Amino acid sequence: MAAVGVLLWRLRPDAAQREAPVDEPDVITRLAAWSPAPPSGALTRLSAYAWAAPLTAAGLLVGAVSRTAPRLHDGALLFARAGGPAGRMLRWRGFKAATLGHVIIALDEPSEELLVHELTHVRQAERWGPLFAPLYLAGLVRYGYRYNPFERAAYLAGATFRAARATTQGPQAG
Repeated sequence: MAAVGVLLWRLRPDAAQREAPVDEPDVITRLAAWSPAPPSGALTRLSAYAWAAPLTAAGLLVGAVSRTAPRLHDGALLFARAGGPAGRMLRWRGFKAATLGHVIIALDEPSEELLVHELTHVRQAERWGPLFAPLYLAGLVRYGYRYNPFERAAYLAGATFRAARATTQGPQAG
């Protein structure tokens, strides 16, 4: 029970280390910069859905108690404006959204940048399948939330999207 308490404490978004790990293994550094592309062909898409199915099933259970209807977004089911137990859990943890397999649950209508972040987790789940949850949790235990390699990759994808959009849109009129 104490281990669960420690894990929940480390899950807080503000519980991350204050500085990035400097002597982490090279594979972790590469994982933290890896943003997989969506599957391209019909067979690879089908395989990705099957491989991530256990996590997606858990996501569907959480989505079912979100008191909102899902919609399809880039191959994932999006439960926006989540309420009920799902919404309470997100608020309690301080998260804007969470992803389980091919299911994204968000407190509000997610921004494009947040969707890019969450879709990165979808793609990670497609590649790692049922191994994703234990690997993600191991990253939380070792690095905390903010420096978990999977989160670093998702934040990097979101920041890259934001920078690309700023470059193409130019300065915004105030």
